[in-house]
Amino acid sequence: MAAMLLLNASAQNGYTITGTAEGTEKGDTIFLCDMQGFFAMVPLDTAIVKKGKFEFTGSFDGCTHRYLVATHKGETIGMAAIMLENAPINVQMFKDEQKNIIEGGPCAQLWAEYEAGAKVFDDRMAADWSVCLDTTVAEKSKIKERLLVSTYSDDRKNYTKRFMLQHVGTPVADYLLAQTQRDFSKEEYEQLLELFGQQPNQYRVYKGIMEQRAIDKRTAVGARYTDFSMPDPNGKMVSISDYVTKNKYTLIDFWASWCGPCRAEMPTVVKAYDLYHAKGFEVVGVSLDNNKEAWVKAISQMKMPWPHMSDIKGWGCAGAALYNVRAIPANVLIDQQGNIVAKNLRGEDLLNKMAELLQ
Repeated sequence: MAAMLLLNASAQNGYTITGTAEGTEKGDTIFLCDMQGFFAMVPLDTAIVKKGKFEFTGSFDGCTHRYLVATHKGETIGMAAIMLENAPINVQMFKDEQKNIIEGGPCAQLWAEYEAGAKVFDDRMAADWSVCLDTTVAEKSKIKERLLVSTYSDDRKNYTKRFMLQHVGTPVADYLLAQTQRDFSKEEYEQLLELFGQQPNQYRVYKGIMEQRAIDKRTAVGARYTDFSMPDPNGKMVSISDYVTKNKYTLIDFWASWCGPCRAEMPTVVKAYDLYHAKGFEVVGVSLDNNKEAWVKAISQMKMPWPHMSDIKGWGCAGAALYNVRAIPANVLIDQQGNIVAKNLRGEDLLNKMAELLQ
């Protein structure tokens, strides 16, 4: 029944978060935030208090934790953690967070059930951890507690996996997928993804994994390259295909002026260019900068004579997304026929590869 309720809830068009916040007045701001890094709140949406109430509307593919932050005259006076889902959510916020009253949807109810089960393992671990951390207890006496903590940790992971499988097809199971995927063997993980794919509804975590796999396959060594276009430093639109067809080998080099490892790697790329450009080797720099002045300055400083392009969108760079670039420096080597022949050649590996291909 719970799974059916969740499936029905997920079919709703969106969420509505309504509530009150103690200490706020007309015109005060409530933020809907994501927590990133070390408890850093990143605002995603805002609502203004009117007649003592606030309201957010939107939609979300699945469920996830979000945080409401209440402010009065620019100062934070309250916070509430909610399970964001496509359902009505009612929140009464107080300056003392322990007094918050939150009425969530079916995902929030199922998550509460999961947390109640997980708390049993967490409490066991906490008790033994306290002994492990006690400086007055002899090291020899801590062996048992360390072993118990490890056992309870494994038990908790297995509990999470079981809970997810018991509720597969729901947004909560999808949310737990991100936390459990490393706890399965490679064979089990493939079966798990197949199981998720068989469900009538898929959500953001599963879809993100499958989209990532599709990109990996599309940009693997042996695959055809994907063309894209961006402005060069003068604002002229240029394409990767402009260079692939004219050179025996073209290196798409993803970098940024603010990237220390990129700067450290650049002398090697310059050396490879100097050695092999006359033999048919070209480099096309694709910058993940978001500051054009810094980008152009770095090109000059590091004496990079090859063509350059950037949409000045930082990690939102469209070209980087096409090649699944999640860290820089990164590169893709393409032959004149448009086939990817190597990826992420660093240092001597780049020089050795070009010597192999063009000597």
